[in-house]
Amino acid sequence: MDIELARTMARTAFDANRSLQAILPLLKAGLSEADYRACAHDLAVAIDQVNTALLTRAVAVHPVLETELETAIREHGRY
Repeated sequence: MDIELARTMARTAFDANRSLQAILPLLKAGLSEADYRACAHDLAVAIDQVNTALLTRAVAVHPVLETELETAIREHGRY
């Protein structure tokens, strides 16, 4: 894979994870504590799977991407 595809994979992973995390306050407000915990756990698993499928693979092929990600997050608060 080329570096641009790896960057797209990383951006997609971050975007998907932000979307999944964004729903947590709504779930907390609208679900029972037990249902919220179960749903939050499932979302954590989904986030981990997204990271494995996209981010980890992209960085494995292009290790320099890790430094790029860290720099962008440090300077802009996101990638």
